[in-house]
Amino acid sequence: MVKVSMDLESKKKKVADLIKLIEKSKTIGIVNLEGLPARQLKIVRAKLKNNLLFVFSKKTLLKRAFEGTKREHVKQLVKFLDGINPVVVFTELDAFELFRLFKTSRQMVAAKPGQTVPVNIIVSAGPTPFAPGPAISELAALGLKTKVEGGKIHIREDRQVIKAGDKISGGAASILAKLGITPMQIGVTLTYVLENKDLYKAAVLDVDIGKYTEDLKTAFLNAVKVAMEIGFATKETIVMMVQRAYRGAKALEDKIAPKE
Repeated sequence: MVKVSMDLESKKKKVADLIKLIEKSKTIGIVNLEGLPARQLKIVRAKLKNNLLFVFSKKTLLKRAFEGTKREHVKQLVKFLDGINPVVVFTELDAFELFRLFKTSRQMVAAKPGQTVPVNIIVSAGPTPFAPGPAISELAALGLKTKVEGGKIHIREDRQVIKAGDKISGGAASILAKLGITPMQIGVTLTYVLENKDLYKAAVLDVDIGKYTEDLKTAFLNAVKVAMEIGFATKETIVMMVQRAYRGAKALEDKIAPKE
């Protein structure tokens, strides 16, 4: 009986601690750890430890905390815990910055047998680390033409060996890994983010900041051009409008004023 009581108390404390984090954090993210090796998770946590807090807990306790908070908008996160291996992250970053951090922390790794490759894999011509031997037949199995130079196997020409969407065989996975080809991207998968009262699905947060900034600049310049053409005065256009009016008036004066 004592053991059960202590276990219950520890669960209550865990839920209470979670509620405190929920109520003081600006942004809460739901992360799915499905398929992420422990080593990669450790690397990501080390990289991001100064910006956010990972909280590992049982789903039942997470749900109780989400349901028990005074922040009404957090309660909707409960339904996003099902069907995944969830971890909750807490941060003061905004949702877009949180997504960007996770995206930039992704790593490229070698493909494993049976995995579906997301990109075309092209093996470039040049030297390999292999000495003449069994590797020649392994490379030939991928359709690669080889020759031996300076005691090493060289690939004679570039060749696409796997198409995007194909599953990789054990032999191909082994030889590509030995060649240092890493087509698979792994990392923490952010599914949903609640920033204050705003809920975002991860796909919405995947914004190309550079392109977005350039698009905004272009839109602003086009808006200024339209405003200038229709004579719409704003703080951005008024100086240019006065300058243009002055130049027009000066040109007209020069045209009609009698010359001495």
